[in-house]
Amino acid sequence: MGRKLVIGLLVIVMVLGCTHCSGQGEVLHEKKLGRSGGVSYGTDYITIGFIQTGKESDWRDANTKDYLNTFTKEKGYNLIYIDGNSDSRRQVKAMYDLISQGVDYIILDPIVEDGWEDALKLAQDSKIPVLLADRGVSADPSLYECWIGSDFRTEGINAARWLADYLKKNGRQKEDINIVILEGTEGASATIGRSEGLQEEIRKHDNWHILASECGNFTQGEGKEVMDQILEKHKDIDVLICENDNMMFGAMKAMTQKDVSYGVGGRVITISFDALGEAFENMIKGKLMASVECNPLIAGLSEKVIRQKEAGLEVEPIQYVEELVFTYENADKYIGDRKY
Repeated sequence: MGRKLVIGLLVIVMVLGCTHCSGQGEVLHEKKLGRSGGVSYGTDYITIGFIQTGKESDWRDANTKDYLNTFTKEKGYNLIYIDGNSDSRRQVKAMYDLISQGVDYIILDPIVEDGWEDALKLAQDSKIPVLLADRGVSADPSLYECWIGSDFRTEGINAARWLADYLKKNGRQKEDINIVILEGTEGASATIGRSEGLQEEIRKHDNWHILASECGNFTQGEGKEVMDQILEKHKDIDVLICENDNMMFGAMKAMTQKDVSYGVGGRVITISFDALGEAFENMIKGKLMASVECNPLIAGLSEKVIRQKEAGLEVEPIQYVEELVFTYENADKYIGDRKY
């Protein structure tokens, strides 16, 4: 492409009440013919549509902030930010809206994997490259440029392997272990991958038993609600695994209210995913025993891909961010360096 970048700013926060998204209200920006001949904000800017899932967790807030801070006026981008509001149908409508505007790139963070084939085909026919971020789709990979984010299946494997190591160190490897799992949003890539990784490792231990595996939808409120219900049915829980930190925070509140001890020295071993700042605080306090990192700072990789496309270079179809496993034993060594 090789088009000149100039300094300019327009970070647009588009809600899905705009024209083409919900059929109500007015478009919140001034239309000008841009680089691709569609709607843009200046002939030399790279106009990017970013479709986010919503605001369901602290992880998501950090992820959104990373994109807003990366695609800035200093780098010559016009970023159209769209909040999916945890509604996959709104996301699909937003995709069609961005295609009709003729943006230069679309970065899509899909809530669920299904239902994207037609929209992706239209984007491809319109010569608009689509980058998938954080979560995946079930569509033909040839319809999008690449996928950028975390290896969710490996995250699940790492969580279960940490549990195995912990039990062995404490002489409990031969005990019957009763496990409760709070899963994320049904159909989400993070849920599918983490669940697959967990189940794969759990099946290797004949003495590990899953008492319950319920959807907490990645939110703190539902994490507490679901855990309340589980505690009414099960009194012999040895391990609680939540597929994100926010569900764990809600579940901790439920356990505290019902006088169920957890964490270091407690009955219930607590493991979650994301490794947010609040998770580190809870690990240092001994309430959370391990959190498998899911790095939200992936906007830099997205920008790298766009720069490669602008230079006419080939792009790797799958790009993982670096991630670690943090525990109550090492959290204090890392908390000072955390950016989220």
